[in-house]
Amino acid sequence: MIIETLKVRSTNRATLLASATTMLALLVTTPAFAQSAEAPHGGGLEDIVVTARKRTESAQNIPVSVTAISQERIERYDLTSLEKVAASTPQFSIGRASNGSGAQITLRGIGSQATSIGLESSTAIIVDGVYYGYGHIINEGFFDLARVEMLKGPQALFFGKNATAGVVSIPSADPTDKLEMMGRVAYEMRSRDLIGEGYVSGPLSSTLSARLAVRVSNMSGGYFHNRATPIAIPIFDIATGDVTSHVQQPNRGGQPGTHQRPERGALK
Repeated sequence: MIIETLKVRSTNRATLLASATTMLALLVTTPAFAQSAEAPHGGGLEDIVVTARKRTESAQNIPVSVTAISQERIERYDLTSLEKVAASTPQFSIGRASNGSGAQITLRGIGSQATSIGLESSTAIIVDGVYYGYGHIINEGFFDLARVEMLKGPQALFFGKNATAGVVSIPSADPTDKLEMMGRVAYEMRSRDLIGEGYVSGPLSSTLSARLAVRVSNMSGGYFHNRATPIAIPIFDIATGDVTSHVQQPNRGGQPGTHQRPERGALK
């Protein structure tokens, strides 16, 4: 319901009459506007079903803090990586590392250092029921998802002691019992990134369904440009005493300049 407040400071009778007429018109038209806005929702709250605790249950019945991102929201806001999910989710952050550990994943302020490559993360990442204990998960194909679920807080009962901060569950979309096809093409202007995505899903028999999804990304530009100059590196040969110079060329063009083609197949 929309409530309009009209403040009148004039003592003129004509002004007061006009103000009263305006207020009456607002009160008459407001209920009709509220009904038209609420009609598409059908009343009530939508029941959110999650499977992060290895069972299908309502989010209202889980005794922990849950953040569920639906498939529609993932497509609407182009959440095509865990870093984009972290940017739009409170208390969840990802810092990409320059070493081979991938990234530091932090949930509710708890996380493992990215420099400790030998230690598993305090935030468990579960992809289709498979546990990922390291930050390399940020480089996996992030597309054709059913939803993203986050359980905040220790989850040792279902996922072991490596879930001190919580669990991020990423289930892929299941094969369907009816034929479905989708294709989408997008273009990111700043990085000049051409993206194509699609899937085919349907039954193969009365008891078997299949799904094939593909995503292609070709970034011809980038978000920043490397303006570094070539660096001459002298190398000393201890055996002969000779010194040779090698020139290291920096990566030119837009960065990161990524090219991806992940594919996923599923049978059910």
